[in-house]
Amino acid sequence: MSSSPHAGKIVLVTGASAGMGKEAALNLASKGVKALALFARREDRLKEVAQEIEQKFPNTKTLVVVGDAAKADDNKRAVEETVKAFGGITGAFINAGIYRGGVPVTETDDQAIEDVLNVNVKGVMYALRYVLPAIKTTVGEQGPTGSVVVNSSCMADAVIAPKSVGSGLYSASKAFVNSLVQTAAAENAPRVRVNGVMPGVIKTEIMPVDDATYEAFGAQMQPLFGRAGKAEEVAGLVSFLIGDEASFISGTNVKVDGLWGL
Repeated sequence: MSSSPHAGKIVLVTGASAGMGKEAALNLASKGVKALALFARREDRLKEVAQEIEQKFPNTKTLVVVGDAAKADDNKRAVEETVKAFGGITGAFINAGIYRGGVPVTETDDQAIEDVLNVNVKGVMYALRYVLPAIKTTVGEQGPTGSVVVNSSCMADAVIAPKSVGSGLYSASKAFVNSLVQTAAAENAPRVRVNGVMPGVIKTEIMPVDDATYEAFGAQMQPLFGRAGKAEEVAGLVSFLIGDEASFISGTNVKVDGLWGL
């Protein structure tokens, strides 16, 4: 194991333009990763994140890859461009996701179903399809392992009324992610570790409400902590799982939810 758990790491972050993706990228850079590939649809926001990383952490190289996480070809290109730019890839945070909810299962429309399945289900499958072989090739048979972290949700494994009412489509898509994490971990052990993170109510752009409203919502959903979580609190766990200190952890979906389920 190297002196630094993140030394030499080359990490692809999807959904890197804001929220948990952005904070994970910043956290990884603060830990001293070698390079970060930032993948999302909004080029202007990606460039801002890359610039912030370069200013704060000049030893970490960055690459901006513009694309749609719901498209197989864009996921493939993101991995290929990362390998071309940095000579390989050792890890990934598959973070891109969308929320469509607020209505019962019987009122969920076709567009919402298509949107969620395209990003939260197909998008994760596409990312794993292309990133896992590339990581295996990079890390080889000896030395530090590769690591993939997938963003899931606390709602993936628990239906709690009334909290879960209206979230059936989203919750089901994240249950898919949890199962896929375990299967991918088994298929790629021991050289590539695959884990999931399961955030609770986290203040990010996915919920288009003002800060005060969202804080009140977070306190209602997570009363034992009395607040919404912060993207930085998820980012710290992601960085740990990417690093070599988590070398014996795989196939686990870890909750970061302020006791949402209790």
